Order: sequence, then structure tokens, then C-alpha cells
Amino acid sequence: MKSLMGIDLGTSSVKTVIIDSDGNLLARASKEYELSIPHPGWAEQDPMEWYHATMETMKDAVAQAGQAAGKIQGIGFSGQMHGLVCVDRNNKVVRPAITWVDQRSIAQVERINRTLGKKRLGELTGNPIAAGFLLPSWLWLVENEPETVRDTACILSPKDALRFLLTGARGMEPSDASATGLFDTAQRKWSEPILEAFQIDQALFPGIHDSFEVAGRLKKAVAEATGVQTGIPVVFGGADQPVQALSHGIIDPGWLSCTIGTGGQLLAPLQTPAYDPELRVHSFYHVLPDRWYLMAATLAAGLSLRWLRNNLFIGNSYNELADSALEVKDSEGLIFLPHLAGERTPYMDPESKGCFWGITLRHHRGHFIRAVMEGVVFSLRMGLDIIEGTGVQIERVIASGGGTNHPLWLELTANTFNRPIYQTRTTEAAAHGAAILAGIGTGIYPDARAACEQAVHWSEAVVYPQPEEHEKLEEAYTQFQKLYPALKTLG
Repeated sequence: MKSLMGIDLGTSSVKTVIIDSDGNLLARASKEYELSIPHPGWAEQDPMEWYHATMETMKDAVAQAGQAAGKIQGIGFSGQMHGLVCVDRNNKVVRPAITWVDQRSIAQVERINRTLGKKRLGELTGNPIAAGFLLPSWLWLVENEPETVRDTACILSPKDALRFLLTGARGMEPSDASATGLFDTAQRKWSEPILEAFQIDQALFPGIHDSFEVAGRLKKAVAEATGVQTGIPVVFGGADQPVQALSHGIIDPGWLSCTIGTGGQLLAPLQTPAYDPELRVHSFYHVLPDRWYLMAATLAAGLSLRWLRNNLFIGNSYNELADSALEVKDSEGLIFLPHLAGERTPYMDPESKGCFWGITLRHHRGHFIRAVMEGVVFSLRMGLDIIEGTGVQIERVIASGGGTNHPLWLELTANTFNRPIYQTRTTEAAAHGAAILAGIGTGIYPDARAACEQAVHWSEAVVYPQPEEHEKLEEAYTQFQKLYPALKTLG
């Protein structure tokens, strides 16, 4: 049977999978790396570290797959959104990548909002602008690193930079381009008014291609070092959220992807471009033709639990933490605001801070862990309320990400959203979706719908909301909603 490779460039690690054309996992490999924080509020990564980590995972996956690795028909990519990579005229990376977590460009975000205004931003891009987006990060470089700007010949998003390093093929595709703050999502082109307003040369950006279009082939040295056959087509790929949605069959309106990973995201497909006039959620292009989606984003979802583990409960696994949270029936009034890196939906406030509120002598380890998990899900619930408030009807919620690894995450989501939570059997969803994109681009599947019918398999387990638990969490959610406005008055 033919096989496909998918590579997902995440914030915390790169993952490579090999699947067969029926979607069965044949091999999986991952390699972790860290965010560099050279100054408070900064968050950078070295693209060459991505490159070497990817090479290692490709080699490991090929070794695991055995004979199936010789049947790989295509390679696809998925990657973290919004980031900025600068490449010079000699095809060398100019400086470390500025990632989506980065908050240095707060002043540039304010400048963009002053220059264009919320209404005009909505008309041009359908999106709010936030620190960590490519546009304000580039404006920060213009103001603070003129030598970097002078040396930059091409600007790429993270996964496009990784694909470029592996293949030599430059290019972008609309799902990542629409997350830059510079893209007319409805028209699928760079926004000339925004480029002109900030004196940005469109020539810095490569052409836009379909996510499943073949970009090129692996460099000979890469193929030889990883054991992948030479000449295998590599497709452009897509942003991690719509790619993982594809891996769960989420291509039509009415379905909602709920991801709890490093960040947390809700994704609701649309058949026509639309956006929230108040710009509390994002409106991006899907990895499929004539598909868009609304997305709510919580910056520190799993990242909040990681922070708790690394600083307060050192040496514990995530499952051990969640097990401790199961030892208490609820958080007993303890509320966590997961604004450890500022926040997107619904506040778009890079300077917001996280906090625990309502601490008493009764609260111990389990309460704190449970409060963190509840706070993350509450934040996502706010996004769900906004998406439904725009008129989008949600019929089915599909869970994804590391939040599916422990039943408490699923129970909290079901009881907070007050609706059943479904899952597929897909593991490493973004990498799996990247492989499916490669299958579409190389003709293994005639189209996305056929790909999902063949390569997406559903779990029989469904987590249903419990009325009593929903009532308790609804009361805590009401208190959670009051917390940010109250803290904001403190400055």
C-alpha cells in the first residue's frame, strides 16, 4: 500500500509521521526544542534547530516504517502560525525566527490600530492584529534592527521556511498568509492598502500557492541523510490549525475543532468569508479551496499547565497532574486566568497578566491544577460564545491536541460547553493532516472529502456533559468572565 509523510513544525517540538493511504499510522517520531527568551516578552527559535530536529525525526520515522518508507508518495507540512523568518539573498536565515508567542511588538500593534482602525482592518483582512503576528514583528525589525531589514530578501512563515530549507522551494500558501496581518483573506491576495500604509515591498513575499500544490522535492543531501527516497514530491502544506482540522474531517460548516495544545484554538469552517465586526476572533483561509474559518485563540492553554509543572510541581508528568486534579470534585471557588503570555480571544490584550483568584486555606495541589485546567477551558468557552454569536451554528465538537490525552480535559470541555465531545482515532493530528494534504496533491486522493472518508477514522467513545457538573462549572464560568475586566481597572 502507498504511504505518505507528514511533518508538523510545532512550538515545542517537530513531529514526523508516516501513514498509509487508509490513514493508519506506520511511524511516528518527535524532537523537542525550547523557546529562546533573550529579553522579557521576546520568544524566538532558530530555524536551523527546526531543520536539524526535522531531519532527525524523518530519519527515525523512516527507520520505524521499514519497507513502507520505500512506498512514500508525497510529503506535506504543517506549522505554527503567525511567525516571521527572514532569509537573505544567499538563502541564509538572517536572524532567529520571531514566533507567535513573542510580545515585543505591542507598540507596533498600537501603531497599526491607530493607522488603520478596527473597522478598516476588518474590511481589509477580517482580522484583529496582535503581537506575534508577522506584520507587527516586521515593523519592529524596521524600527529596531535596520541591518536585518537591509539583509532580508524574503520573508517566510515558519513552516514555509522549514520547507525551503529542506527543498530550496520558496513560496507561501493562503492558510499561513492569512495569519500574517497582511493578507486579504476574502480575495486571497496580499493587501495592497496595508503594504502601502506601512511601506512594505510586496517583493519580499513569495508567490501564493494552494496548500496541496507540489512545491518541489527534497534536496539530495536531505534525502540521503534521512533515508527518504529521492524525487518524492513535497507539497506546500498549511497552518497547523486548518491542517489538524483536515485530519479530523472538519471541512464543512457546523463542525467545530477544539484543540488544547501549547495554545488553545477553536476552528469553525465557513463556506463564504465572514468575520466578527468586533474583531474578537480571527477569520482565516482554510487549506482547501473556497473554504474559510473563524478561529478563537487562547495563547497559554497547555502552556499554562506546563508552567505549573515546571515551576510548582517539578518532576510530575501532565497525566500525574491531571490525576491530582481528579482527586478534588471542583476548584471550590479558585479561579485561574490563563493570561501568562497576554491573551487573544476575546481581549486582544498582549499586556494582560495571569492570576489565581479566590485562594483559601482549603486549597491545595489538586485545586490549583484543576483551576488551571478549568481556566483554559473557560477561555475557550468565551471563544465559542463569540463564534455562535456571529450566527455560526455548531452541530458537533471534535477534540484534538494534547488535551485528549487525559479524560479530565474532555470532561471539563463537555461540561463547560454543555455538548458532547467527539474524537477521531487520529494521533499527531497536524502531522497526519499534512500527510493527507500530500496525498491530495499527489493524486492518492481525488479531493479532500474522499481523503477524509478514506483516512479519517472515528473513535466510538463520546464524552457527554453531565447536568450537575455543567451547573457547577457555569457558575464558575460566570465568575471567570468578571475577572479580566476587574483586574484591568488596576492598570
